[in-house]
Amino acid sequence: WQACAVAGDIYKKKYRGLYCVGCETFYTEKDLVNGLCSEHKTKPEIVEEENYFFKLSKYQKEIKRLIESEELRILPASRKNELLSFIEEGLEDFSISRSRERAKNWGIPVPEDDSQIIYVWFDALTCYINALGYGVGDAQFEKWWEKNDQKAHLIGKGITRFHAIYWPAMLLSAGLALPNTIYVHGYLTIEGEKISKSIGNVIDPFELVKKYGVDPVRYFLLREIPSNEDGDFSIKKLENRYNGDLANN
Repeated sequence: WQACAVAGDIYKKKYRGLYCVGCETFYTEKDLVNGLCSEHKTKPEIVEEENYFFKLSKYQKEIKRLIESEELRILPASRKNELLSFIEEGLEDFSISRSRERAKNWGIPVPEDDSQIIYVWFDALTCYINALGYGVGDAQFEKWWEKNDQKAHLIGKGITRFHAIYWPAMLLSAGLALPNTIYVHGYLTIEGEKISKSIGNVIDPFELVKKYGVDPVRYFLLREIPSNEDGDFSIKKLENRYNGDLANN
């Protein structure tokens, strides 16, 4: 936060927007599907308050150049193209704090303003470098981040923009090295639905292993689930694959 502030990339303003609590992010009308968040199928709430913002727009050209040149490599290519299309629409500065009241007093206070809490994504993304001792002179940070040209993030498709746009901009602002590769995978769905705590469509893998054995479960996941797109699981599909490929062949 302080490094980005020194770069002149943090400012405070009042705003009003559509906020999805599940995603912990703001959306515009064009981002919604039939007025709902595409991830959580819920209607965002209207939020109005004064927060700190990060100058994402300042880094639009550089992030586009990095992705196009593959200095920041996005895999698979379809995700790279999605990101470039999103950048072409124009990057907007994003809110990086929440009022203490709205954050329910949970989180890290903004430096020199404890009425505000650092936005959960601005906080979470820095864990990649904080874990290595960023800011405290730890040699591990220099070895594994600043001087390492094999930094790869493996992420789900729902958080691509945070990792491939917000995070590189934050690092550029702070004068730090960027990741080299961001590999984006799809979701493991259950009978066509994303696995969700709120929906409750969760299957316990330990129970599956008890009934079918660890190797058949591994076999099904490797055989049926693609690495970069969504893959669907159901007991019926598992049993069909087990009987068709393993028991009979």
